[in-house]
Amino acid sequence: MVTQHLNFRKRAAAVGAAIGLCLIPMAALPAQITQVDYASLTGTEFISFDAIAGGPGAGTNYDGVTVIDGVAFGERFSGQTLTGIGDFDQLGGAPAGGLTLLSGTPGRNFAVFQSPAGKVLSGIGPGGFPSNNAIGEGAVSLLFSTGQSEFGFRLAGGHGANAYINFFGGDGGLIQSFTLGSLPLISTYGFSRSGGLRDIRGISIWNDDPTGIGLAALRHDVVSMVPEPATWAMMILGFGLVGASVRRRARVPVRVAFR
Repeated sequence: MVTQHLNFRKRAAAVGAAIGLCLIPMAALPAQITQVDYASLTGTEFISFDAIAGGPGAGTNYDGVTVIDGVAFGERFSGQTLTGIGDFDQLGGAPAGGLTLLSGTPGRNFAVFQSPAGKVLSGIGPGGFPSNNAIGEGAVSLLFSTGQSEFGFRLAGGHGANAYINFFGGDGGLIQSFTLGSLPLISTYGFSRSGGLRDIRGISIWNDDPTGIGLAALRHDVVSMVPEPATWAMMILGFGLVGASVRRRARVPVRVAFR
């Protein structure tokens, strides 16, 4: 679990085996995204978890794809492979046929809990909720309804290991991969698309840090507005619902795809 003065025991078994097994080689693609100082980002769209349920300890479990401030959160994209390595989730492969966001199995999606860094969202690993050896060890993926050119986040709970982040276009193609090494307890990271192109639609994050990690806040530059489930159903049936009110925070127990 993400820990900051919280006395949770963690296992770091097979951490060495976790590094690099499922990363998509950066050498296969030209550099399309640059890691930048978080403070240099100009985007004004922020995501925080303060307004959703998340208690102390293991916090509140969220099964299903969940929409927070217009961005959909789940575990992985359809076509990606999920492997359990010790306490950790590990992502591999590539999204298939565009980006379709999937949740983890019940108890293995993500949790939100109160930490000294504020409320954080953490993926749940193979041990399942509410195991202390699972909170923070799971993969987390984000889906935007519109393309982004900037993305940044505040990370909590690092203890010197690694986080891995993949950026995808709307067709599921990999734009760029990064390894964030030697994670400190609290840190911020920023990323900027080359030429200001607004084509980042999906992001996947997983880690092999001994105590897991949590996302304390996120930042991007283009409004993402994900409809709630009833709206999707009506759109699929052809009713449209143009101009309908969209609730920006919703628990959505379905898969999400944008075309």
